[in-house]
Amino acid sequence: MIDGYGFDPTYHERAMKVLDFFANYYWRMDVEGIENIPDEGGAMIVMNHAGTIALDVLMIKQAIYRRSRTKRIAWALMADFLTWTPFVGDIYWRTGNVLASWENAKRLLTEDQMIIVCPEGTKGVGKNYKRRYQLESFGTGGFARLAIHTNKPLIPTSVVGSEEIYPVVYKNHRLGEFLGFPFLPVTFTFPLLGLLGALPLPSKWIVRFDKPIYPSDYEKKGSIEERALEQQTRFIETLYPCDEKKKMIDSTSREKAIVNDVVKVIKRNINSLRNQRKTPFF
Repeated sequence: MIDGYGFDPTYHERAMKVLDFFANYYWRMDVEGIENIPDEGGAMIVMNHAGTIALDVLMIKQAIYRRSRTKRIAWALMADFLTWTPFVGDIYWRTGNVLASWENAKRLLTEDQMIIVCPEGTKGVGKNYKRRYQLESFGTGGFARLAIHTNKPLIPTSVVGSEEIYPVVYKNHRLGEFLGFPFLPVTFTFPLLGLLGALPLPSKWIVRFDKPIYPSDYEKKGSIEERALEQQTRFIETLYPCDEKKKMIDSTSREKAIVNDVVKVIKRNINSLRNQRKTPFF
């Protein structure tokens, strides 16, 4: 097992027992496609992200650990503010998670560990309830570039249920930043009901792990097109050295193809899983 990140095997097992309650009884989580989780070797879980305080990532960890054939531990790449989030921060540090960085992700993958990536970031967890299950941008291809660099598969993962646990109707960015968070959420129940309103709602969860996507399958898309793109990028850098559009052009055609396919799979499965539920709570 990778060390140096604060992982505590004893605490991990205790935390899993707490998460078992939420998975089995509170959110009644159904899991599909667990056979797509490899028994060994590095792999990247790429998932949609919601729920205000990233409980969806913890539930993915629980599903993989409890249901995969080899009881694998998936390391989540977490934002720095999670390290001081009450309750969640301590669980994250001691159950096998690391700060999101290229170096940490690369090391884990090359050591044949499984990692969890949430490309939507804080934009995903902070979505207004009216925009539930509408994916935010998956960035400029960083996770695809990492998969190509390490030659590790990506597993598109869709989560339905997390959007309803804290239905955000307003975000106070100023107060949130003062407290050390990206924003302070206002939901249907918080702060109206005080601490009781901080309890997540008992929505019905369904998780689907789709078939792995292998970077090697996209090698043909990275030959002539990528060389032409590199020339175009060098030209645009002279015109827009700091423009966000330049970052998108920097992404190779192979990275863009991988990102597009991952997003398509996740979107398709989200729509399918939502149709499986009679209501958000059943």
